[in-house]
Amino acid sequence: MSATDSRQPRAGADTLLAALEEAERHDSEGCMVLLAVRDDAGAIVDFEWLWANPAAAQALRLGPEPLKGRRLGELPSGLGGRLAVLRHVVESGRPAADSFPEGDAVLHGTAVPLRDGVLLRLRDVTSALRVEEGLRDTLDWVRDVLESTPEAFFTVDAEWRITYVNRQAAEITGRSQEQVFRRVLWQACPELVGTVFERELRRVAEQSSSAVFEVRSSQERWHEVHAWCSGQNLSVFSRDITGKKRAEAERDALLTREHSGRLEAEALVRERTQELVDARERLVQSEKLAMAGQLAEGVGHEINNPLSYVSGNLQFALEQLEQLDGGGMKGTPLGEALEALREAREGAERIRVIVRDLQTFARADEPRLSPVDVHAALEFGLSMAMPHLRYRAEVVRRYATVPTVMAHEARLGQVFLHLLVNAALAIPEGDFTHHRVTLTTRADGPWVVVEVEDTGHGMTPEVQARAFEPFFTTRPIGSGSGLGLSTSLGMVRSMRGELTVTSTPGAGSTFRVRLPVAAAASIQDASRASHEVPVRKRVLVVDDEPQLASLLHRLLGRHHEVVVVHSGREALELLVRDDDFDRVFCDLMMADVTGMDLHAALMARRPHLLSRFVFMTGGAFTERARSFLQSVPLPRIEKPFDPGTLRALVEGAPPRVDAVEAPARVAGGS
Repeated sequence: MSATDSRQPRAGADTLLAALEEAERHDSEGCMVLLAVRDDAGAIVDFEWLWANPAAAQALRLGPEPLKGRRLGELPSGLGGRLAVLRHVVESGRPAADSFPEGDAVLHGTAVPLRDGVLLRLRDVTSALRVEEGLRDTLDWVRDVLESTPEAFFTVDAEWRITYVNRQAAEITGRSQEQVFRRVLWQACPELVGTVFERELRRVAEQSSSAVFEVRSSQERWHEVHAWCSGQNLSVFSRDITGKKRAEAERDALLTREHSGRLEAEALVRERTQELVDARERLVQSEKLAMAGQLAEGVGHEINNPLSYVSGNLQFALEQLEQLDGGGMKGTPLGEALEALREAREGAERIRVIVRDLQTFARADEPRLSPVDVHAALEFGLSMAMPHLRYRAEVVRRYATVPTVMAHEARLGQVFLHLLVNAALAIPEGDFTHHRVTLTTRADGPWVVVEVEDTGHGMTPEVQARAFEPFFTTRPIGSGSGLGLSTSLGMVRSMRGELTVTSTPGAGSTFRVRLPVAAAASIQDASRASHEVPVRKRVLVVDDEPQLASLLHRLLGRHHEVVVVHSGREALELLVRDDDFDRVFCDLMMADVTGMDLHAALMARRPHLLSRFVFMTGGAFTERARSFLQSVPLPRIEKPFDPGTLRALVEGAPPRVDAVEAPARVAGGS
């Protein structure tokens, strides 16, 4: 058929065309037959519709007009632009299929060659393409989401081959996405074989179920893994929960500490309760000691006054009788009387020591430093610690001749008590013959050194380094507070001294106390004064206890002039009229005018007399008395006193350079 020729098909072709028209009339897909239009040279220049069903016209948006007889070139676009494709189908004799836009739709055409023409089927694929494009966009969006999420995600097929893996999942394995994609999971990541991760994934795959579990990917990282089956594929989602695990660990540690604290508190309550029960007997004993201390402080004056004149009179009687004895009355009634007096004096001395020790504890908070005999303090501590030492070790004394030290008598005794008890507790019971506690004293230049050495279990270097740390103890809970050594260290330092320790595990420990030597001789040193015949002095005794005043008169009256008055008021009146006294012994606590009141009155009227005062105390210290003794630098002597000390104080009285001529000497009694 030429461009100008409109030949009709043959009768057989008409029959086939009629059959095709009948079959495709109601088909939803467009169907048409196009015949080639050739030029004079036989080249195909166009196509003409031989037939088309209604669906074809509708697909081409050509309306109800019939297509038969119309040419393809009349269409400006769409199928009209497919002339070259259709020409190729006719010339090559091979079918072709492609898609092309037709208006706002997309048509998919399938061209089959006929004799000098084509059978063309058209299908509207607009919706399918849009669905496909939407699915592709959705997949791209999902891929972007999975790649940008901080969580790890991958999928495997039924053969455990990795079908998708995002960047985060690949980073966890330390490999790239390309290195693991399309590889079998257990070959790509052999470190997962035999782990909880493998066991859980295989269980999910076998049961076609899902699971949530936790795995530790490294020493510092934890992941929460969600795995589920979808068809033949297995999807795995992993979330980093390291922060959550750390918070849980901190919470668990806190709960553990709280639980442990509650258990410790409950145990402590039980232990403290048991301690209270166990300490009931010790508490009774402590209360007795406290009451004894209060008694010593409250009525010490009344105890020591009669004790003073008992001891003094015994001493005086012994001195007088010993002059008569001459060593030749042994076995005679007089000799037996002398022996009885000596025993009575020893008993009085024991009473004095007991009262002094009680007063020492009663005045434990007195901060004043004074000359102290370290041997006396050691013996005091030893007497208190002996119940602990008696069944554990032998006590060995290695005392040297040492000067007195500047210390606080009560506190120094407590320090030695702590060290001795500590030494006792370091030695097991029941092996008395193999253990010793050695007490050593020596002079070291301006220091006096006291050592308490034991043969106990000793201390390790770690324990020794913390020995003086408050509340540190190696004893079982409830057996010690850990304050003994730290308190002792504080007390020694308050006395300007040093406390150190050396120890060897299994061989014992040595605690060493260094204290400064007293700068001046103590009152006790004055008792060692020369026994030469003293110069006669004038002495005033002020005491409201007649027997005590009489004793002082008796002890001093042989060599000195002694005037006795029995009240502070009477003494003040006398001293205003007559201040010609070398030494004044004044009781600190008296009923009407105390020694403190007398001191204050004389400070205003006769201050030059105060340097001659010696205060006598019996242990009854009020707060006012303590403050007075701390602030007034005058000598004092404790009742009962040693006769030699009294005489030494009189003989060592300062000269009366500022005394005025007394108008008259008035004796206040004898």
